[in-house]
Amino acid sequence: MDAVAQAGGIDLRVVYLHSQRPGRSWRLPEINHTHIILDGDQGQYAQARQWVDDAGLAVFGYYRDAFAYELMQRRARLKIPWCFWGERMGITRFGWAGSVYRLWKLRRLHRSPAAIWGIGEYALERYRREFGSRRIYCNVPYFSNLSRFSPSTPRDFSGNERRVLYSGSLIERKGVDVLAQAFCKVSRQCNNLRLTFLGEGHLQHDLERQLRECADRVSFVGFKDWQGLPGFYHKAHILCVPSRHDGWGLVVPEGLASGLPVIGTTKTGAALELIQPNHNGWLIDPGNVRQLADVLETISRLSAEQMAQCSSFAVASVVNHSLAAGVSRFKAAVAATLAAWN
Repeated sequence: MDAVAQAGGIDLRVVYLHSQRPGRSWRLPEINHTHIILDGDQGQYAQARQWVDDAGLAVFGYYRDAFAYELMQRRARLKIPWCFWGERMGITRFGWAGSVYRLWKLRRLHRSPAAIWGIGEYALERYRREFGSRRIYCNVPYFSNLSRFSPSTPRDFSGNERRVLYSGSLIERKGVDVLAQAFCKVSRQCNNLRLTFLGEGHLQHDLERQLRECADRVSFVGFKDWQGLPGFYHKAHILCVPSRHDGWGLVVPEGLASGLPVIGTTKTGAALELIQPNHNGWLIDPGNVRQLADVLETISRLSAEQMAQCSSFAVASVVNHSLAAGVSRFKAAVAATLAAWN
């Protein structure tokens, strides 16, 4: 959002529902665009309503919050340009109940010609199926400043050791238990593998117990804030993102930008969009311990030359996933949305 505001051409105002989500430890960064953070402050709600009423286009990225839903309903009733921007729907555990709830909450969107911006093609495929063809769809994934992950020197793959990094919360949805099982399965025959968990979560004690037999090759370094991440990426050789489901997954482009081939799953938006199997990474089915173990075994046998080539491919694969590209994608979606509405 900072980059969009700084690029000019759009008078951007952002209403954030919360300064921090439950269970997240990230430090609030400096925000350099016009914004409000509600955090339940009723005094800010009138300003947010005014911004939504005055906007030439209102983009909604959430519908389960009561106030966000009120604003969406308000815009729909006025029949002035608005759109919805979100990750893939229907990938949580709630199944048919979630579908019914979503149909009810998004009934205004179903009845409206409003555009839908999907966070990646993985999201758009589901939106097209659920909302039909009588509207426009734009692919507007998450973008971040990948330049901070760019290694200053080529990564050294000499020697036999292969260092695997996991970066994220230590929770079931992220598939860390699958990674632990796969690592245990191959640890004896692939004793050149090292595994680092970067993050925190309630599964840590279970993971430590599960990995006790190979504990000398496993590290838990805890949570690290934004500025601390690149250093850990630069020490690794491979990034593993074994999520059971992830609407996008910013760690995937961050890992690729760091020169790390990435192991991702077929239910992670960024992995599907950015990973070319056996080129800059590998794709596995979520929850499949055997597939992940096979990939880890393959990695343990890769030569320094093969690793260097995969690393080079990884960096090249996100050259066009820069902040500047994100700004262009955002502006193009705004223009297309307004043109279709008119």
